[in-house]
Amino acid sequence: MSGYNTLTFGKGTMLLVSAGNC
Repeated sequence: MSGYNTLTFGKGTMLLVSAGNC
């Protein structure tokens, strides 16, 4: 579960970074 949560958090962070760049 820990690995899955990490992947989900990583994807969320990428989305936030992309939104910030746009």
